[in-house]
Amino acid sequence: MFLWTLRHTKPYNPKDVCYGRSDFDVSPSFASEYPPAVQVLQEDAKATRLFSSPLLRCYRLAEKVSEAVHLPIEKAEALYELNFGSWEMVRLADVPKNEMNAWKADFRGYRFPGGESFHDMDIRVGKFLTELLLEEEKSGEESGIIFVTHAGVIASIEHSVCGVPDSDFIEGAFPYAMVTRFRLHLENGKPRGNFETLYGGIAQNSLAEYVKTL
Repeated sequence: MFLWTLRHTKPYNPKDVCYGRSDFDVSPSFASEYPPAVQVLQEDAKATRLFSSPLLRCYRLAEKVSEAVHLPIEKAEALYELNFGSWEMVRLADVPKNEMNAWKADFRGYRFPGGESFHDMDIRVGKFLTELLLEEEKSGEESGIIFVTHAGVIASIEHSVCGVPDSDFIEGAFPYAMVTRFRLHLENGKPRGNFETLYGGIAQNSLAEYVKTL
């Protein structure tokens, strides 16, 4: 299976709070942010299905992709961003120190109070990919799929499917509107594959570097 992932553009987050499952709209600069990424998909993606996270910052971008590649949008809850639980809508500097230290000690394994861990996301995303790959096997034809989604979902595929080690916290470094192409298959019933970045997107400050200061 060929899978193209597109991370959302900048969200409208004027209070600079932690957001995962929180449903932020796109930023006022959206109109200038999405065209290069959509053009890459239009030129490279030979897709037959287009899935989007239901959250607004992804769905608005998926609408632009849909117009460009002429595919209907299918909402997929598996593509939601991580649920940060009690950290949602809170500035990272205001998170209780003991919770922040616990997260810094185990970036991907720590389960946020009332929310998920990145390992939980690996299970959620992996199950969805397995379903799509089993459908591909049943059809007998290689499939092409686009995900418009979040940094956590894309990183989950790179970690749990493509072998990027947990010690490399790539979740906190992905640019907005980044386009990645994956080539995936099932191996002993589990998704496996490799990836290539097609469009570097719009850089943002490294989350991993920022939390070191907290």
